[in-house]
Amino acid sequence: MSVAGPLIALAGVVVGAVLSYAFALLGESRRERWALGREWRERRLRAYGDFLADVKRMRSVAARIAAGVGLDEHAPPLARDEGLGLLAEANMARGGSFEALALMADRDLVEAARALNRAVWRLEWFARGLLDDSDVEGWHVGVRDYFEAINRFHELAREELGVTGSFSPREAEGSPRELYERERQARTGGSRAGG
Repeated sequence: MSVAGPLIALAGVVVGAVLSYAFALLGESRRERWALGREWRERRLRAYGDFLADVKRMRSVAARIAAGVGLDEHAPPLARDEGLGLLAEANMARGGSFEALALMADRDLVEAARALNRAVWRLEWFARGLLDDSDVEGWHVGVRDYFEAINRFHELAREELGVTGSFSPREAEGSPRELYERERQARTGGSRAGG
């Protein structure tokens, strides 16, 4: 009786068991990396979304205060003395959400977030009266810079998160009243009915 046959069979079983264990370990490691990557993407998405919401809230309050002093014709006006507390709260929230973002984002996205911070601070300074209340053109330049900065942030955040599809940039839009008036003029040929 030959000993080689059973030894070859035993060696095959051992090799099979080792390979089975190695592939199971490799598969588990891949699943864990995938799950961890997914978790971090979700955390980054949440952090980026929180930062954007805080920046937009700050811009909205600044625009309302600016409307109250005649700089912004689209936002509902808010008296400066009533709005400064809301603006300070929005700024505090924005600062906290920026720090969370800075912990997770790559260098380019953090720089884009800083540029967005600078753009919204300019609007805040107009709202606080630290810049000329009569400089409507300066306000509009600040709003344009804000939209450029938020668009850049969106582009980089989408790229970092692996979002597919094309990005639709934002720009300052007219008020619903302006849109209504343009549509109305188009329907009536520029003449007003009644009178």
